[in-house]
Amino acid sequence: MVYLTGDCHGDFGRFSRKQRMRLPFEITENDFVIICGDMGLLWAHDGEFTYNKKWLSALPFKILWVQGNHENYDMIAEYPICMWHGGKARHIVEDKIILLERGQIFEVEGKSFFTFGGASTHDVQGGILDRSSPNYAKERWRANKSGLPYRVRGVSWWEQELPSIEEMQEGRNNLSDAGYMVDYVITHCLSGSMQEQLENRDKDILTDYFDEIEEKLQYQHWFCGHYHENLRLDEKHTVLYKDIVALQ
Repeated sequence: MVYLTGDCHGDFGRFSRKQRMRLPFEITENDFVIICGDMGLLWAHDGEFTYNKKWLSALPFKILWVQGNHENYDMIAEYPICMWHGGKARHIVEDKIILLERGQIFEVEGKSFFTFGGASTHDVQGGILDRSSPNYAKERWRANKSGLPYRVRGVSWWEQELPSIEEMQEGRNNLSDAGYMVDYVITHCLSGSMQEQLENRDKDILTDYFDEIEEKLQYQHWFCGHYHENLRLDEKHTVLYKDIVALQ
């Protein structure tokens, strides 16, 4: 069985035994849980990472995830790409915690999943600072004084949050090979047209890409995270946050 949930940001309390006991279903060792971006496991090489990796690995089910915008993409790149269930993936913990790469189609539990992680970070009104800049200290002081949220390149923000031209083309190629037909789509953000139902959401290269894909793609349902709410937008689009839902 496949289950889905939204952003964790390093808080995995929803997977504790106590919280799982409150669910209307049991998630077993034969099941998969897909996190729709911003897992937050790979953020820094520290004790928290070591602890969380060990704790998550001890859970009975396998964890699959796509990239969000709040991920350490430098850490992600440390894990080699391999083929898994028909698509490119990275094993953070072998056969227990697996990143599903962008533009791939995976066959899991007899269903096909098109995966494409990433999104734009919006809490950067105070700017994106660069530690290599000779004015970094002054720029950070100004950002702190302004009270506006800001990010630091390579520390709390990575430009890889948005896809490369090559990743997008690989997605097109894989969908073309599949006749633009999959069972499910797993992303972090939505297409630009679907975002119009949500307030204060700017479009970017990725939301435009999803608009392009959605015009051609035949699928049963599209799941995403990113927007920090649990919301069924329509009969084919579900936004997830802390809820865990079963794939019907």
